[in-house]
Amino acid sequence: MPSLKEIINLPSLRKIKMIAGRDGLDRMVNWVHFLDLPDVLPWVQGGELLFITGMGLEKDGEHLLNLVRGIAGKRLAGLVINIGPYIPETPASVIQLADELKFPVFELPWEVRLVEVTYDVSAYIIKKQMEEKSVGDLLENILFNTGCDFATLVRRADYYGYDLSIPHQVGILRVSDFGTALPDEQDEVALMKLKGAFERTVREIISIHYRKALAMFRVDSMIFLIPEEAGKKGDKNGNLVIAREVITACCNKFPKLTLNIGLGSSFSDFGLAKNSYKQARLALKYADFSHSQNGVYRYSDIGVYKLLLGLDSQVLEAYYQESLGELMEYDTVHGTELVPTLSEYLKQNCNTVQTAQNLFIHKNTLTYRIKKIETITAKNFSNMQDRVTLQMALIIGEQLDV
Repeated sequence: MPSLKEIINLPSLRKIKMIAGRDGLDRMVNWVHFLDLPDVLPWVQGGELLFITGMGLEKDGEHLLNLVRGIAGKRLAGLVINIGPYIPETPASVIQLADELKFPVFELPWEVRLVEVTYDVSAYIIKKQMEEKSVGDLLENILFNTGCDFATLVRRADYYGYDLSIPHQVGILRVSDFGTALPDEQDEVALMKLKGAFERTVREIISIHYRKALAMFRVDSMIFLIPEEAGKKGDKNGNLVIAREVITACCNKFPKLTLNIGLGSSFSDFGLAKNSYKQARLALKYADFSHSQNGVYRYSDIGVYKLLLGLDSQVLEAYYQESLGELMEYDTVHGTELVPTLSEYLKQNCNTVQTAQNLFIHKNTLTYRIKKIETITAKNFSNMQDRVTLQMALIIGEQLDV
């Protein structure tokens, strides 16, 4: 969808004047409406740029104030007032409210023909929608190798202004459940509206940081192909910082949604784009495993989980049972807590004093438990390989929710 910033630069709008809500110029416009009704709220859904002449509104200014408050609440893109006999000038109270709400309000002279303007805006929106569809197809071809050769993809990307010659990485912003943000009685139409509003919001936020970033909405996720952004001193943390800002902004606008972002590794060879996508999905799988909410995870940061999360659950189950099955069974039969003791002991790098303090038990009790663990598992804590084996088994147990 085009942003307001793009729309107001159309030739037919050269006489438009912005009078309030400049901070909202990055709002996306999904359609245009020309309505002159006392109550327009039932006729708009959100994302529209509304044109009015003021015909039918009372001239005390209060109705216009309520209109701005109402359409801002419904998340319209903005309001264009055709200044003339019905609204000679925009009241100062309306300008103040729009600035407070960061809701864009514009004025157009009466001599401008609104029919021509709304036609041009509508045509531009349709053009951008077609471009967005084509860009989504382009991203799908890049990620899933659906038959196009890379040279063709580069030419298509260049046509739309995307530079694929620089390193990129895949990011996935996933919503755990859109239904949590809706009352129980809401239907599928309400759910689709919410998803549409979410997608528009995310695109707005992304466009602030990247002039051009390939993106598409798929199931309950936004998938991005974003240029690698270097942070301060070239530490390549730029996209991590930006991803956290995206999470924060989305949580502020949709506080009932649970979000996570997974980032794959950067690449220059676009034959590796699909691999970066898989890595981003594994990073999200790690977020699930760690019960994360509203976090950002990079594949490069998840350590040994890169291996574990890619393995079949049956393989992991067999490893866990072989390493800790007997110890877990002993706890079940005897009502002991040897597995939690083992977990804390390894977490404290086999420091008996700290482990005993954290478990609120005597040091001698801990020593007895450690010897019992060594006997049952046939492992020796003085042997690094045995410690690694047990640590891996504990991690797998958490992953399997054993």
